[in-house]
Amino acid sequence: MPVSCVRNPLPVRQPRWIGLARPVHSPMQGQALVLALFLLAAGAAGLLQLFNSGQAIQDKTRLTHAVDAAAYSGALVQARALNFLGYANRALVAHQVAMAHLVTLAAWAQFGDAQGRRVARSNPPASLIAGFFGPSQGAAYLSARGLGGRIGAQAQWGSGGLALAYAEHDRVVHDVLVRAQVAVQQSLAESRREAMRAVLAANDHETPAVLDPTLLSDTLPGYVLRYGGQARERLKALVEASVEPYGFLAARNDVDRSLLPIDKRCPLARHELRRRGSTALRGLDTWRALDTHSYHALRSNKWIGCYYREYPMGYGMVRGVDSPADDDIEYVDQPPENFSEESFWRWVQRMRSWTLLNVLTNPYASSLAVSGQASWPGRGLPSFAEIAGAGVPGEASSLRFAVRVYRPVEGAPRPAATSATAVADGASSLSGAGAMRMASPAAGGVVAAIAAAETFYERPARRADGRHEMASLFQPYWHARLTPVRDDERMRARSLQGGR
Repeated sequence: MPVSCVRNPLPVRQPRWIGLARPVHSPMQGQALVLALFLLAAGAAGLLQLFNSGQAIQDKTRLTHAVDAAAYSGALVQARALNFLGYANRALVAHQVAMAHLVTLAAWAQFGDAQGRRVARSNPPASLIAGFFGPSQGAAYLSARGLGGRIGAQAQWGSGGLALAYAEHDRVVHDVLVRAQVAVQQSLAESRREAMRAVLAANDHETPAVLDPTLLSDTLPGYVLRYGGQARERLKALVEASVEPYGFLAARNDVDRSLLPIDKRCPLARHELRRRGSTALRGLDTWRALDTHSYHALRSNKWIGCYYREYPMGYGMVRGVDSPADDDIEYVDQPPENFSEESFWRWVQRMRSWTLLNVLTNPYASSLAVSGQASWPGRGLPSFAEIAGAGVPGEASSLRFAVRVYRPVEGAPRPAATSATAVADGASSLSGAGAMRMASPAAGGVVAAIAAAETFYERPARRADGRHEMASLFQPYWHARLTPVRDDERMRARSLQGGR
């Protein structure tokens, strides 16, 4: 159809930008995206720092647990060492008690041997003893019949079984127990350190913790001492107290008197049957056992009046070699076996060693015992271990130390003045490891922790007498525990770490 025939044709609209320039963006547009990217980076850094802080806290906690375990183990080694010394000291005393029994048993055997010989010779007669002092005394005297000479041949006083047992106790005391005590004392510090190192090595970590060779504090030097020489008097007192409960080692003294008067010149005096015996630690080095039994017959004459004629019934003596002089015994050297050539009272007056009427012991029997004694070699009381200040209230404190361990931080710079063995108090920072490391270094290039522990004395139960028992190395009541770190130890740690 021709255009001219179309009615009211629609106009064609043109875009507004035709013939115009393109619109330009505003400079304020897009800031939200930049802010979002910044916040995202800050959040990632925060998460990374949080992760690194968590790693640092975890590592420090693990190190703290490790140093606590190491310190407790060190204190436990100390406790075991002190308890060993306590058991060894008690063993020293026990061996001395056994040696006292041996010398007493040997003296009794000698006594029985001599009494058997006296019964065989009827000097004095058993019937006389029974008549004056009763049937039981006569029967006891007769019980040794047949033993004279037989016991001595079997016992071999100087080299027999009892003497060998005595020598073995002496050897164990000086060559085993004392040497073991000395070895424990000398190695205690190193044993403690090795135990702490072993605990740290067992701690599960890729970088093992290192134990500082220098402790922050330590009371071990001079805490345990050895006492010898005259200081062994303390051990002697304990040995004598330990011997007291044994009746076999107690004083063996008894007197039995006849009933009726014997002589009108001395109407109050009677025939006497005297038993004397004792076991004693002479000085600090030897045991001695002496046993005698004598019948003292009341006699009189015109020259000296009333006196006692002693008839030995049994005697025996055993002591250590180089024993102190027996000045506590009334005796004479080389007494005669009989008085066929000289009267008893004349011999006593010539010796002038004791009186004839007022004596209370058995001098003649003691003289025979001393002359026939058996001497056993021995080294006497040993030296022993004890804590310094034992027995003095307030002097014997606990055995305490403080230790520091550290773990190097890989790649962290170290101050030139701080060595690998510097002491720190654990106030250091850690900032990750490997690819996660942050820029801030740890203090001194290490993460460190400290702990303190002590070995203390405490009975497992209260004493029966209710008294307080002071610390001692004669009781195995030593325990271990952790203890708070003191301020001076923290200051020492900070100063050695450079104050960080």
